[in-house]
Amino acid sequence: MNWSDYDKGRLLLIFGILAQFSVLRWSVANFYYSENVIWFDPAALKMRILIGSLVLSMFALLAALSFWFKKNKPFRTFFSYFAPVLFGFGMIYGGYMVGIYSPATMAGTVNLLLVGLVFYRPIIMLVIMFPITIFIGVICYLTAQNRLDYAPIFSPLLNQSSFYDNSFWLLSMAELYLPILLVSALFFQILLMQWRHREQKIEALSRVDGLTNVYNRRFVSHELHQLTHEYEQEFAVVLLDMDYFKQINDQYGHEAGDLVLKRIAQILNDSTRKQDVVGRFGGEEFILILKDQNLEQAIEVAERCRRAIFDEDIILTNQHCLKITASFGVATAVEGTSPELVTRLADQALYLAKQQGRNQVRHFHELTSTDMS
Repeated sequence: MNWSDYDKGRLLLIFGILAQFSVLRWSVANFYYSENVIWFDPAALKMRILIGSLVLSMFALLAALSFWFKKNKPFRTFFSYFAPVLFGFGMIYGGYMVGIYSPATMAGTVNLLLVGLVFYRPIIMLVIMFPITIFIGVICYLTAQNRLDYAPIFSPLLNQSSFYDNSFWLLSMAELYLPILLVSALFFQILLMQWRHREQKIEALSRVDGLTNVYNRRFVSHELHQLTHEYEQEFAVVLLDMDYFKQINDQYGHEAGDLVLKRIAQILNDSTRKQDVVGRFGGEEFILILKDQNLEQAIEVAERCRRAIFDEDIILTNQHCLKITASFGVATAVEGTSPELVTRLADQALYLAKQQGRNQVRHFHELTSTDMS
């Protein structure tokens, strides 16, 4: 889907070459090396082989030119429109030879049209469909007026018999159409995979902080709401704030600050369990949601994170070794506790840690009644 029209045209030429090879193989094998010769018109078959070889040569030549002139802008523009037109004419001419109303022609045309509408811009599809629609209309009209033979590649013996009672005709329709069906199915499968990947990427971007690759505040708030209102699960909240982070930005620049934030996020991920939530709460502040953890367990996790941050050496681009610390506030929630309350208590415990000298863990039971209000 993200390919340029030029690259799509090159891919189309490859399929065109394969399709012409398939038709030529079918024609030659049935006429010269089987008992099916009675079902073919010799003159029409020779003409089909001749024109098929000519179209194949044009596909091959155009494919070669697409590599030689891939940096030529006028050629790229011409090629982007001409390649699908040539492919369309080649397929419709092949459909006319085996019957413009035959199942292979009708089903193949519909499948190729659907693929084209999905993979090409509307303007290109309009340019392609205009001459091809006229081509198909003229063939249909002349065939209906008996001015063109229907399915001229087949002999009168076959055309005057009941098609659906003829095993050769049925097998031919299947053989001619199945490659188109398989290619169309492959294209749509690739399309669905790309759509699913894009949806997953969009969903991930809506939940993840772009800098640190941990959850963003929106997702954290949603997770807190689920824990308190839907699952009624006991959990702990740990808020942490980098100490003197503004000085890092002022002294070493925002790139150094970003490097610190990304490294802290990695430390927090490494120090918690898979079921826990690590998020960026804003600026240099992070949040941990520890599921099924009591106060003692939460304090232990916070201390482990604090020590890991304190022990971390962050090497800047100028080879300067930066030492950092963080302050932590811990609060726990039981059934019925609102997410706003538990977050506020953790924030007040964090403020207490800042007041007491930073680089430490404090919990909400240490708060005075005045603090908690």
